[in-house]
Amino acid sequence: MSDTGFGELPPEAYHDAPWARLLPWLAPYTPATAREIADLTPSPDWWITESPAVTTMMVEHETLCRRLAQMFVLHHADATIGSSFPKIPRATPLAGLATNSRVATAFQRLRAQTVADLEPLTVADFYGVRGTGHGTIEELVAGLVSAAIVRSGEVDGWEEPEEEHGPVEGDSQVQLPPVKRQLLEDLAQIAAWRRLRRGSDQPLLRVVIEEGAPEELQEVTFRLNSLTADDLLPPGMGRTDPVLEFTACVSQFDERQIRILRDRFLGTPPRTLVELGAEFGVSRERVRQLESQVKDVLDTRFHFGTAIGDLLASLRTEIQPIAALDRLIALHPDLARDVPGLDVPFWLVLDRLDDYFEVMDGWAASPDVEAAREQTRILLEDFATDHGLVDIAVVASAISMPEAELLAWLSWCGYPLYNGHVLTRTRSLADHAAGLLAATGKPLHIDDLHTEMGRDSNIRSLVNQLAIDERFVRTDRASWGLASWEVEEYTSIRQQIGLELAAAGGRIELKELVRSITSRFDVSASSVQAYAGNGDYEIVQGVVQRRSTPAAPPRKEPRDTRRLFRYDEDWWQLRVTVTRDHLRGSGFPVPSGVAVVVGCSQGEVVELESELGTHSIRWTGRQPSSGTIKRFLDRLDVREGENVFLGFGPYGRFEVSVQEAISADDHPLMQAVTLTGCAEAVWDIEEAPAALARAIELAADVEPRDLVAAYRQRGDDDIAELLERAWSGGTGEGLGSEPSGSSEVERTQADTAAAGDGTGRPEPAGTGAQVAQDQESSAPVPPGYRSAGWVRPHEAEAAVLAYQLHSDVPVHDGDEIVGWARYGDEGSGDATRSRAPVVLARSRATGERIVGWIREYEAFGIIQAVAERRSVTVRDAGGAVTGMVQYFPADSEPAERYRSTTRLLRRRSGSA
Repeated sequence: MSDTGFGELPPEAYHDAPWARLLPWLAPYTPATAREIADLTPSPDWWITESPAVTTMMVEHETLCRRLAQMFVLHHADATIGSSFPKIPRATPLAGLATNSRVATAFQRLRAQTVADLEPLTVADFYGVRGTGHGTIEELVAGLVSAAIVRSGEVDGWEEPEEEHGPVEGDSQVQLPPVKRQLLEDLAQIAAWRRLRRGSDQPLLRVVIEEGAPEELQEVTFRLNSLTADDLLPPGMGRTDPVLEFTACVSQFDERQIRILRDRFLGTPPRTLVELGAEFGVSRERVRQLESQVKDVLDTRFHFGTAIGDLLASLRTEIQPIAALDRLIALHPDLARDVPGLDVPFWLVLDRLDDYFEVMDGWAASPDVEAAREQTRILLEDFATDHGLVDIAVVASAISMPEAELLAWLSWCGYPLYNGHVLTRTRSLADHAAGLLAATGKPLHIDDLHTEMGRDSNIRSLVNQLAIDERFVRTDRASWGLASWEVEEYTSIRQQIGLELAAAGGRIELKELVRSITSRFDVSASSVQAYAGNGDYEIVQGVVQRRSTPAAPPRKEPRDTRRLFRYDEDWWQLRVTVTRDHLRGSGFPVPSGVAVVVGCSQGEVVELESELGTHSIRWTGRQPSSGTIKRFLDRLDVREGENVFLGFGPYGRFEVSVQEAISADDHPLMQAVTLTGCAEAVWDIEEAPAALARAIELAADVEPRDLVAAYRQRGDDDIAELLERAWSGGTGEGLGSEPSGSSEVERTQADTAAAGDGTGRPEPAGTGAQVAQDQESSAPVPPGYRSAGWVRPHEAEAAVLAYQLHSDVPVHDGDEIVGWARYGDEGSGDATRSRAPVVLARSRATGERIVGWIREYEAFGIIQAVAERRSVTVRDAGGAVTGMVQYFPADSEPAERYRSTTRLLRRRSGSA
């Protein structure tokens, strides 16, 4: 576990008191709420029924302490050490805890010497200690757990095992302070890494000292800067054989496990469980258990510090996010070696058994090729011009790949390369033509343009597209250019600067340039100066000339950044699809628009505050990046493939939330709203267009076609397609119409079918279109109405009470709480838009599900329909008919299917 671990202790070394007495924070947990520790022993509730003396017979000391520490750090960050570990003697020296030098350094900076000094502190306090990160805090808490479960001075007959190569009495290192010990350990680890990365002769340090410092200090600096891995490590140290290490591990497997390894993991195609079960004479479930055992061994054996773990770490450094397999083999020849007994190259073993990277078509990607393709797309979008053009030289400077390899990768991803540029927008004829013209930089004859595009379309279709698109202008009878060039009127400032430079031989004084252009055109001197120092031109000592190197791509504004949306006046949200890398704790690139939101300039690091500690946004390379969000995902129980929103708020605030589930039966506008993260603020379909406009900082009354174009321009094609489907007649509903088909309540039926709604009973079966079809056949909606949902009588009763009490009211089904009627502020924006401050929510195993708002007179209508066992008309306070409550007998098919005898209908807009 650490530098000073207990090792293997006899049973009598551990407390025989119940776990909850030693660690009181374990008491509230049940097997259902403590899944991260329930699988440690065969007993699923060992912390309730056992003591440490019993549990440690079934699980290793180190594993037990680490898992409990991870749980404490994640869920009890605000609990004090004193209340959480009451049985550790307060006089226990901190130097005696089973911790490493990093923890000892943290104790030194806290000026803490005994456990008593830690008593008032919390995990949140430890995060504030300089140089203390998440791993160090977990190590610290693991040491406290170890001290809590091991008897202190009460056990005879056992001694702590001596380290095999540990320091001996009188060793000078024993006398070193923790910080100095940590320095030596850190240098040795960096040296081993440099040797693995084939950089043994590179300096380990870079020490800078002031000019004019004494010669003796300059010599010290020179010696430190000359220190290399070969100087610090003995010959041969750090050079291990990963193939032999793997072979040694496999040699411990029995024949069936080796067969599973060879035929299931490494087979092409892999053998099925049924096939292997038939050959072994066991069930497929038994084969699955054997497979799991093999996987567990390989997953836990090769961590960082082993030959294979170190090799994987080096590969992940090289694969950022993609690398040619040939180049990796040249750097690590062991990858090409055949594994004895398996007759496959070692890279294939790592590919199949490790989730950190994937090999496909000669490319190695981390964690997989699709994720690498997505990262490449994000990078290209950040650098893309208005026409989707990216300078290859700029991309090459942002990705650590040889240029030839980069070009091959971009081509493999399907990006056309033209004239030193990447064309990122080629989905339509017009987009492709705009990018190609921008890359060419001059007008083209339509025949030449059609030939260069190389698409399977006729010239007439291309001409028609260019003629109706405002981005293009006809420069002569058969040639086309970009309107942004302003070639017709020759009034482009940028073009005039180019003409002036050509006439002056390539260089011209800035003052002369400004005087010449402003005297002939109605432009300001500041505009000329701005153009002269940007894009293709630069100003050097008062002289304007063409830029010799590619200009740094401009930062994209948040409103122009794909997947980044404004949530309200002060918050922005970035939609991110969770990958294995996120769940593993890796950092990841983010668009430059995020850097603009948080105020992070290139070369800077911005620290944001959240409920789970500090979160960082860095721009120390070519592209901004985010620190790990693993602790947020763990807290939210997010799985791979789900979407989350990274929230960036005022005063440096940060949060992570889960995107609501989207059903294919939802109205396209509501699906689009959900993708922006604004679904909670939208109650009616009529509000969706305004919310979608506000999300990208457009006026709420923007025209539909302009809204579609804006989302298409920023790269949110998924949202643009939903808007086009909503407004093109594909759904049978236009802008401002009521949604047809199933309601929000009904749309959640399929989503909650498997998990139930918290009552222990499953929701009605059927999903997607089948649910809608079943509703149409078993309970058709009368003409002129739309379904608001199957609202259950006890939900209506809770809603009425919420209106009377002006507070939240639980929904009871017998003695069980199955949901809530949530009462909001009547003057809030949500209540005003919805014309109702009460929202119904149903409880599920995964949390509450908001299913819709309900007005007070609608709730009374439902209660009346149940009491009279008939359908009733719903009228508002003024007596106007607003809808209907349909009543269905309890034994009818619709009532049994939707577990409700009442369905609320609302009048469609414009219905008589």
